[in-house]
Amino acid sequence: MLSVIEMGNRQEIRNQLALYKQMGVIDFKAVLAIQSTERINYLAVQPKGRERVSAALAASIKSAFESLNLRVGMNIEQILDLADEIIDQSAEDNLALEDVLLFLQQLVTGKTGKIYDRMDIPTFFEMFEVYRQDRHDALSAIREQEQVNHKALGDPDRSSDNNTEEVAMKDAMIDYLRKQS
Repeated sequence: MLSVIEMGNRQEIRNQLALYKQMGVIDFKAVLAIQSTERINYLAVQPKGRERVSAALAASIKSAFESLNLRVGMNIEQILDLADEIIDQSAEDNLALEDVLLFLQQLVTGKTGKIYDRMDIPTFFEMFEVYRQDRHDALSAIREQEQVNHKALGDPDRSSDNNTEEVAMKDAMIDYLRKQS
């Protein structure tokens, strides 16, 4: 995704992000399945990685903010600070570039709430936190479902054919019943 953002092809970015949506709704399971080597905190520690990730985030944020009708926007230094702060916070919940871009799409379309006439770093993070909480809730639901599925399979070591204690108990009961008759 980083190279797609760096190329600046908006249609290709939209096409890539469509892979993480189902019927216009973010598919957090798909987003969470992004490999760890493709996530912000990994990309940022690569040689020249922080600069590349920061530039990609800043360009994406700037583009999104240009789509909003803001009376008081953010200047380029503030946008760069915001991008750096996103990188710094990305390890907290293992964010991918796709997370930020999907959030920016929601921001531009008004799905994150009404933006009146200004945007600053605290306002951005307040709205971004809602996205991150939704993502966390989805992760919790996925893990809970996996646990339910795992429990439904039962204990793999327990089966009547392989359980020697159970076989011994059956044999003892058969011997007891034979002696009683």
